[in-house]
Amino acid sequence: MTRRAPRALIGVVLTAGVVLAGCAPGPRPDVVPVPADAFDAYLDGAPYLRGVNLYGHVLGGAGADPGVANEPDASYAFLASRGVDIVRLAVPWQRLQVIPAGGSALDGLAQPIDTAYLDAIVAEVRTAWGHGIRTVVDLHNGCTYPWGAGPEIPGSVRCGDGITEDHVTTVWTALAGRLRDEPGVAAYDVFNEPRWSVGIDVYKHYAQVGVDAIRSTGATQPVWVEGILSDERGRLAAIAPDGPWIVDPTGRVIYSEHFYADASGPAYADIEDPDRVLDRLRTFGDWCAQWQVRCAVGEVGWPSGGEGGATTAADGERWNALFDRFYDLADDYGLDVAYFGATSARTVGTLLAYVSSEPGMPSPTGIDTALSQARVIEAHLSPR
Repeated sequence: MTRRAPRALIGVVLTAGVVLAGCAPGPRPDVVPVPADAFDAYLDGAPYLRGVNLYGHVLGGAGADPGVANEPDASYAFLASRGVDIVRLAVPWQRLQVIPAGGSALDGLAQPIDTAYLDAIVAEVRTAWGHGIRTVVDLHNGCTYPWGAGPEIPGSVRCGDGITEDHVTTVWTALAGRLRDEPGVAAYDVFNEPRWSVGIDVYKHYAQVGVDAIRSTGATQPVWVEGILSDERGRLAAIAPDGPWIVDPTGRVIYSEHFYADASGPAYADIEDPDRVLDRLRTFGDWCAQWQVRCAVGEVGWPSGGEGGATTAADGERWNALFDRFYDLADDYGLDVAYFGATSARTVGTLLAYVSSEPGMPSPTGIDTALSQARVIEAHLSPR
């Protein structure tokens, strides 16, 4: 079957004509236009990249020894056998700078970077690369510390309110400085799901600080920059109506959003508006095409179905049908997509698609089981 050209490329052509006609605002003049070959190495011959999020380092918690949350070699061998060639690796800031016993968030940010933990991240990147899988290294905090994913952690600080430019520069200089020469590093994700309470202007400024820190190390891999966490308020079209704002001398910026369907229960029938997630994706894809930038879906997830799943087999297939449409749209727009999630630390979660038959940290088998979502994920892998 011949695949039609990604809609994002079509949109770029149409938008260029509109801009020349003077009917649309231009992006900030200091934003570097995307060079024609900016993403050649990143894409490695594919029109878009497809993979999964790995979540073991978050599930490992604050007290785990460095490396215990790393996925074993067997996990990457299994994922590679399924056609996965990129992973987004969640790295908690609070593991890189650990809050001392009885200390505050500011005490934690005053600590040196944990070199043993940084070594563990490098080792995992190399394990993945040994199976041909490249890594997007994701600082899994929302411009907040230690608050990352999930409910707010009491005592957390935010960018501009406890977290300073120096703090962001310290963590990203350490990460990118160690990883810049690793061939298995595909990109960096500056902040995961930035929190609305940080504020739009503050967040956009600190995202720029993170990008500047990465580039100061000489790292040239692309940088993912996300919208703010909020279905209604945080979309890039809403927080950046005048287009991309990051100034990057390489032009290698990839803008990212996360997508989950809104359900009031485990069954597909409980979704109030099944098309809402598709409409959001269209808004995102159209913004990317209008401003001629590369974009990625950093996370998308839905419940598994059947034996060992979170819903019945029938409901699992209904979820799959909806998100097959989602991936079709992502194909049309030429978006990179990383499914959420995969881990060998748990047997099954609401959204996990790849798990272990013998979970643990470390797991004796690693990831060795594909759940129902894998059918959709693997039907939309990176074309080669």
